[in-house]
Parts: sequence; C-alpha cells; structure tokens
Amino acid sequence: AVVSTQSTGVGGCCVCLDETGWPDNKLVYCDGAGCNVAVHQACYGIISVPEGSWFCKRCESQERQVRLKCELCPSKEGALKKTDNSGWAHIVCALYIPEVKFGNNTTMEPIRISEVPCERFQKSCYICEDRGDSMNAKNKGACISCHYPSCRRSFHVTCAQGSRLLCEQETGPERNDYFGYCESHISQQSNRTFTQSPADLTTERSSGALPAVPTSSSSSTPSNGSH
Repeated sequence: AVVSTQSTGVGGCCVCLDETGWPDNKLVYCDGAGCNVAVHQACYGIISVPEGSWFCKRCESQERQVRLKCELCPSKEGALKKTDNSGWAHIVCALYIPEVKFGNNTTMEPIRISEVPCERFQKSCYICEDRGDSMNAKNKGACISCHYPSCRRSFHVTCAQGSRLLCEQETGPERNDYFGYCESHISQQSNRTFTQSPADLTTERSSGALPAVPTSSSSSTPSNGSH
C-alpha cells in the first residue's frame, strides 16, 4: 500500500481533506485501478496497513461501478463503506448526519442509516440548486440543515464539504462537535475552527486514538477532547 507520514501536496484524505499523515495515523492510498481514494487510517477504520496492496471497500467489493452510489448524497466519489441495507455511504456523510451510526466503532462499518428520518431525504440541497443541478437537489440523499438558529437552508454533506462549509465548534469543556453552515452564516461563527472537514478530526486521530464515532446507542456526532 502507498502510505504517507507527512504532507503530500498531491491530494488529501477523502474524509477530512488533510494532506498530512502521521506515523501512527498514516494517509493510505487505494491501489485500485483508476481509484483516487486516499484516507487516514482513523478516518476510515483501517486497523493496520498491509505491506502489500491496499484497496478501499469499493474496490475490494468489485461491484459494478454503476451500482456504487452513496445512500446519503448524490456523489459517487470518495471514501465509501457498506450500509446496513446492503448499499453504500460516505464516511463523512455518516459523521455529519446525526441519526447515522456505525455498527462497529473500530472498523467504522457497517454504516447504519435505518434511523435517518424520511424528512431528511425530502429536503432540497441549496448548493445543488445554486449550481443548476436541480435533478440532484432533491430526493438524492439526505440533507442536513445549517446549524445557525432559524436558518432553513439545507444541503448534502459532500456538497458542503466541497464548499468548505463543514466546521468544528466548541460546545463544552473539552468537547468539540461538528456542524455545517450555509455560506451566509459560516463567516459569523467566531468560535469555529475550519477544517478541511470533518474539521480537525485527524488531530485527535493522529495520537493513535480512534474517534468517538457512533454506535447503536450513541450520537453520530464525534466529540474531540484534544483541543
């Protein structure tokens, strides 16, 4: 497997977008033909990096590409894992949609989407609409809402990630949570820390500790006690 323990400058992690790898949390590149997936070990639940080739779950499955789509957004690219309904979903979508949980904290799979309310799938993504993509704006995945009070704008997690609208915010002593804001309100968050999304999650993960990701009995919003 191709790995990096330093800043690469050639493309970062599909989950957090950070280009830096660490000795105990390597940035790993998929060896699948034509695949551009790169992930930190802790961002994708990789327990150990093999000495030989490493394949992301999408390439490992050898499913037909036409069938591989995220259940939670329109994007077919990025770091996907299997869901509890035999579909696929992005790790980043799972982290930011509150009702989504991981069946196993360590491997971050399967991604459990059965508790996502129907209302999320009925909302329209304003980012898709703004770029003229009306076909994907609605009924193509689940949307989260801008975290700013009273704002009703909604968007897909990956659309927000691409627009740098996901951020980390202190919500209590030694606790950081992760939210999305629309373009109008993200600049008003004075106590936020921007990441390349999901916020500085890799800083915590670089210590070798696994993230506080959801299980069947916990919230899907990761908490971070390292900042």
